[in-house]
Amino acid sequence: MGDKLTKREVDVLFDGTFEGFLCVVYSFYYEGIVPLSIQTTDEYQPSITLTEYFIVTDNDRARKVEKAIVKKISQDIARRVAYAFLADAADRYMNMLYYIILGFKVGHMVDSHMQYDFVLRVHKLAREVGREGHKLTGFCRFAETAQGIYYCAITPVHYVLSILAEHFADRMIDQSWIIHDKRHNKAVVYNGHEYTFVEVSPDSKPPVMAGNEAFIQNLWATYFNTLAIEARKNPKLHRQMLPMRYRGNMVEFSKHI
Repeated sequence: MGDKLTKREVDVLFDGTFEGFLCVVYSFYYEGIVPLSIQTTDEYQPSITLTEYFIVTDNDRARKVEKAIVKKISQDIARRVAYAFLADAADRYMNMLYYIILGFKVGHMVDSHMQYDFVLRVHKLAREVGREGHKLTGFCRFAETAQGIYYCAITPVHYVLSILAEHFADRMIDQSWIIHDKRHNKAVVYNGHEYTFVEVSPDSKPPVMAGNEAFIQNLWATYFNTLAIEARKNPKLHRQMLPMRYRGNMVEFSKHI
């Protein structure tokens, strides 16, 4: 169907959501929109030589594309695309589009075409996101606030809040909690029933902790330091298993006993 359409080469803009990106894919096939670049409205840099085209997010269209990826390519590919979308990389959108286009042509064999840079790139981004999300499920440190809500601050490279939200909603199901991505100024808030993603001002102040929280954190830091066996310390291995960029938000490293 797309081959019969009049093609329009434009700078594509969308709202930055995953559903919005899937609508970009829809527009390529059903409206003849050929992106020369894909940017969110917040990131867009106007060009004097090209025409920008804003694609409105339509959930029905997004679901249609998502189902088509699962059916005509594979569930694993759909998951890889979703993970690559969470990467903090400006080139991810165009590489994902090329990857999906190839996938619709060759099906689940798309991952055998490693001669294409965009296939390698999508794999790399998805792998980085998955690895960081998995690590942070173990590195998150929650502290009780004065309101009885558990708060955790993180500074991840990628946009992994959705991965963490799904993980902790299954494991802290009867508690209210907030995971605050300080690097990207976003947070996920769980009220004991469902979670919501919100924007957070970079100037926002940290919540007031519960009266006994400092005492508990000091106990944990003391335990951590006491447990360490001097003769078995391996700083190089430790850095590999627990990168320095995560330690600033972890009680056992931020407390100096």
